[in-house]
Amino acid sequence: MHLELDITADLNAQDDDGLGWSTIADAADPSRVVAGAILLAGNEAASAVVRVVAVDDDGQIHFSVLPGSVEKNRHLLGPASA
Repeated sequence: MHLELDITADLNAQDDDGLGWSTIADAADPSRVVAGAILLAGNEAASAVVRVVAVDDDGQIHFSVLPGSVEKNRHLLGPASA
């Protein structure tokens, strides 16, 4: 099953705190990108279910990757990701 990405991101990129990061410009629906949201992030190479930790005033998104596969965590994603 193909799931649409909520955030396009390089899952290997980390900020100074060891969190994944992207920008609000790379979000499919920026209104869904809020602290605490569970979203699907990644790119054509890999994807993961993530929890948004923070969104900075400059539009940078910080997230933590949830352990386990996308399939294992798919139930955490809202209906907009399915």
